[in-house]
Amino acid sequence: MFNIIKESCPYQNWTYVARERCPNPDHFHCLIDEYGRIGWVCREPIWVEKDRCPVFNVVAKKLDTSSCSQIRCPPYHYRSNNVDVEYVCRYIMERESSTTPFTTKATDTNSILVAVIVLILVAIIVLVAGKLFYKYRRRRRNGKRQEESNNDLIQTQEPGDFTKNFLTAFT
Repeated sequence: MFNIIKESCPYQNWTYVARERCPNPDHFHCLIDEYGRIGWVCREPIWVEKDRCPVFNVVAKKLDTSSCSQIRCPPYHYRSNNVDVEYVCRYIMERESSTTPFTTKATDTNSILVAVIVLILVAIIVLVAGKLFYKYRRRRRNGKRQEESNNDLIQTQEPGDFTKNFLTAFT
């Protein structure tokens, strides 16, 4: 049974809590369920693939894994009860404000990643807009030059010049 808790996982005194709550302390897990709630359960550990974190599936009533959405994810396979594997798969309670209740948050938030992605997207948009503006201005400038040179050609040639030159060449 998944036991929802209203505090962070007991990382500081893991062994003591594991012995207190599970007949076999090696089966103690403190993790989140598919709804993001922190809780503990006594289950036989499973292997967790790299770039994934263990979770408890309350519907199926078993340990499962979910993809790691953080910056630093576990780069290797590990046992689900190995609390020292990766800091990113640990969960703590964080108070958002004095008027809202506690919410679960991964300890290594992805806000830095989001900020970097937004910054890169803004830079790309600015570069593309600058390039388009440059091409527009260049075309406009070249169009005016072409138009001016065409006007110069039209103004320098009188309709009768060709005829005069032609006739003088053969007479």
